[in-house]
Amino acid sequence: MRRLDLRSLRFGGSSEVALRLPVDVAPFTIGGLEYAVGDGLVEIDLKASRVGGRLTLRALGETTIGGCCQRCLEDAVVPVVVECEDYVDEGRSEGDDEVERYTSGGVVDLERWVRDALAAGLPGRIVCREDCRGLCPRCGANLNEAGAHGH
Repeated sequence: MRRLDLRSLRFGGSSEVALRLPVDVAPFTIGGLEYAVGDGLVEIDLKASRVGGRLTLRALGETTIGGCCQRCLEDAVVPVVVECEDYVDEGRSEGDDEVERYTSGGVVDLERWVRDALAAGLPGRIVCREDCRGLCPRCGANLNEAGAHGH
């Protein structure tokens, strides 16, 4: 699922709806390196609360991101918590007009919303392991594999 039509939410007599949704998230680039969500899907728990014509959307989920270690360039997989919140008034996200909105015409762009939350939740450095030694600045050898390395 990449988009959610807010008109499909069935509030009935309640002011809150809870859904579990699989959200497709395409690979994305950070710092010139490409990263991908584990199996391409992020399971989120979405809660939509309404008061009059206003909705508050909150999503929570967990996944892993795989890609290139920023120290040694080997494969790295890191856990990431997804936390999203958006406010919608009459089918449009609220906020500054210069800010891109996640909701337009009553449809939420779930993929972009979740991808942006993933990017915000990533650690400062994506590494294969905490004690990664990186690459030799002189010859480019992987210092994790080189053992005693010198020039």
